[in-house]
Amino acid sequence: MGRSQKSLKAYLVSLGCAKNLVDSERLLGLVEGLGFDPTGDPKAADLLLVNTCAFIESAILESVETILELAESRKPGAKLAVVGCLPARDRQALVEDLKEIDLLADRAEYGDLPRLIAGLFPTKKTRESLTTPDPAPFETWTRRATTPLGRAYLKVAEGCDRRCSFCIIPKLRGPLVTRPIGELVAEARSLVASGVLELTLVAQDLTAYRDQGQDLGDLVTALAAVTGLKWLRLMYAHPLGLSTKLIKKLAQSPLVVPYLDLPFQHASVDVLKRMARPAKDPLELVKRLRSWWPNVALRTTLMVGFPGETEADFKILEDFIEAAKFDHVGVFEFTPEEPALAATMPNQVPKSLAKKRRAKLMRLQKKISLAHNLARVGQEYEVLVEGPAPDSPLFSEDKGALASGLPEDGPVVMVGRAYFLAPEVDGLIYFDGPQPKAGQMVKAKIIKAKTYDLAAKWLLES
Repeated sequence: MGRSQKSLKAYLVSLGCAKNLVDSERLLGLVEGLGFDPTGDPKAADLLLVNTCAFIESAILESVETILELAESRKPGAKLAVVGCLPARDRQALVEDLKEIDLLADRAEYGDLPRLIAGLFPTKKTRESLTTPDPAPFETWTRRATTPLGRAYLKVAEGCDRRCSFCIIPKLRGPLVTRPIGELVAEARSLVASGVLELTLVAQDLTAYRDQGQDLGDLVTALAAVTGLKWLRLMYAHPLGLSTKLIKKLAQSPLVVPYLDLPFQHASVDVLKRMARPAKDPLELVKRLRSWWPNVALRTTLMVGFPGETEADFKILEDFIEAAKFDHVGVFEFTPEEPALAATMPNQVPKSLAKKRRAKLMRLQKKISLAHNLARVGQEYEVLVEGPAPDSPLFSEDKGALASGLPEDGPVVMVGRAYFLAPEVDGLIYFDGPQPKAGQMVKAKIIKAKTYDLAAKWLLES
């Protein structure tokens, strides 16, 4: 059925990680397939869809605040659907405390969303502009891209089988379920055909990927054969799954950028044991990576204030950061999240002390990150241009608007990323002088460095 001029409108908010963003892009594809027109104005929407995060307390608060804001400002008759991790974590509390919600669905229920959403609009007048798509697994639903031109995330698996004592991901997202290589290659081809040059592979546990006897290395090999793809980037690589064979295979692939995100969480063997993480010195893996993979940029995630973390444990963590010299580090304070085992462990560390420890580590890492960036001044790199800088007067939240290239009605500063900068979590390269167009890969020379961001000159071809 074709859309009428009075089509219903849908507004979607995506909260949380890149994996959630991929889900949100499929949800946008769903509502479009149903007959809704996506809108950037929540007050104009007939359907308000919030894809929530509930990994930690601060994420829950952000999700609830977003729900309440939309409920208060929505137009009369608009429906509010809340999906994702928050319904999976505490559906009963949402039912009892947030009467404003019209529809709840966790990820296990996504397959039924076409029927559930259509059921929110039962009258003939509103049903006329809705269609029902053919049944299909959620992971194969059409995606509506929301990332800047030239890049996209490719989620290769859902859920996790590991049982880290601080983590509730298995409760929120279920056990590990990986997608077939053939299905992922087909999606990659579709994304590349739309202009994507860089694919970032994401999963809760990327190195656990398996498909009928094949592993992450085989998946990378298959994706590297996709014509037109320039970069493959790996995020969320659990250290336990990084075998020598896999590391060397990644290092030998011309499309895999020399960048790896390893969530070590800590360096003290005693703390790692209580976390139910690999209880070995992580520095040895860092050394092997740098030995086998020249110029690799490394990112890690660390946690301070875990129950029982002593001053000696924290000193080990400090020494680890100093010795490893990561390009990028994210440091988080432990928060007790029930039903995770760590929530009830003895010797909980005071929040004030955890906050001080985090600040101390970040001060240390800032010096290291700045040193890395200063060493890049004068060097030339391939840079994927993403679009106008967020603080540019011509910046647009509608990334699709960048497809036509540079606007002509005012100054603009374009930004991009080199191989050592991952999307969303690392810094940016700001172009000085002539400005390239979004969605292309250009050669640039670094001319200035700060702690997280850099400035570069576009090396125009003569």
